[in-house]
Amino acid sequence: MTWKTINHPRILTKDSSQRHFYNEPGKKMDRLCKKYCVFFILMILYNFAHAESIELGMSTSLSGPNQLLGREMYQGMNAFFNEINQQGGIHGQMINLTVLDDGYEPDSVIANINKLIDQHNVIAIVGNAGTPTAAIAAPMANARGIVFYGAFTGADLLRKTPPDPYIFNFRASYRQEMEVIVQDILDHGISPFRIALFLQDDSLGQTGYDITKAALEKFGFNQIDQLLLTRYPRNSLAIQGAINAMIQVSPEPEAIIIVGAYQPAAQFIRFSHRIFPNARFYNLSFSAAYLLANALPGIHGRIYMTQVVPPAETYSEEQNFIWREGYLAAQVLVKALKSISGNINSDSLKHALEALGSSNLEGFGTINLAADDHQASDHVWLTHLDKTRKWNSVKATGDDD
Repeated sequence: MTWKTINHPRILTKDSSQRHFYNEPGKKMDRLCKKYCVFFILMILYNFAHAESIELGMSTSLSGPNQLLGREMYQGMNAFFNEINQQGGIHGQMINLTVLDDGYEPDSVIANINKLIDQHNVIAIVGNAGTPTAAIAAPMANARGIVFYGAFTGADLLRKTPPDPYIFNFRASYRQEMEVIVQDILDHGISPFRIALFLQDDSLGQTGYDITKAALEKFGFNQIDQLLLTRYPRNSLAIQGAINAMIQVSPEPEAIIIVGAYQPAAQFIRFSHRIFPNARFYNLSFSAAYLLANALPGIHGRIYMTQVVPPAETYSEEQNFIWREGYLAAQVLVKALKSISGNINSDSLKHALEALGSSNLEGFGTINLAADDHQASDHVWLTHLDKTRKWNSVKATGDDD
């Protein structure tokens, strides 16, 4: 008698045409059972570990021209999360941050956000780098009831009034940064008619135009259409057309506002700083201070950049402005997570962030979050690049001033 398998490996039938001992089929059965038992035990352990972790997700630029922006933001946030995990996590739950590469291209964001929500079961999307990608990711997360927090952008689209329910910001807005820039230009006696703009040709650049217009109007200048406006394609170094346009204008610009990534910004400054020897070059924080400085060897003195975190007392390329923004943003998120007494999910995190109120963040200053205010910080520092390659603060704004 032998044993045969039919259709399903676990369904066995006898064949009475032969007689045989049951020992060998029994051993096979034991091995099969053991295999399934091991499999189910591993699945149970995996699910237990998964349930005991706080799942966070990040879609950011890990490849392409802006990969260093995404990497620095990720490393800064993850550094603080690792510190918390080493201390036992949040009420015993470890923080797990899954990062996916979008190459700073909006088309890649949709798949990443869906994967993070549907496959990795994240309760929050954190630390997105860039306005064009945030323009896709933030509405997706908000519509799915997933917290979108601490993006590396100051764009208005993340700062609506009243705020979108699940969208929270750590940093000050680009609008606040631009007001500091325009104020400094006017304080140095430069006419608004001598301002030129060099913008990335996408939603980031459009934001740059809108906030420059708003800042100038706030100071009484309403002829923004009289300013020279130049653009370059995203993820490119095609800056020659902008330089040619500025050469042809008369009188030449005395203040050039740059809204774009650090590589084209550096390329533009390298070519134009000798052509316009009296011009001051102003950059928003997105241009990445240490990356811009490293890309401009031997060039300094007329280069300015707004920052949303203060300059470090001791300079370190490893813990630069972007890394520190990620690290500080993670501290605020953890502060909210620790305040949750029940289940930690996206809804409880949303309510915890709104309940934080006003508090002091060590080494930074005052932060404030509320149901009607989803931006933690209003602090802006205007910094100047000196000959030692160090960015020094020349002006600061915010609640603590």
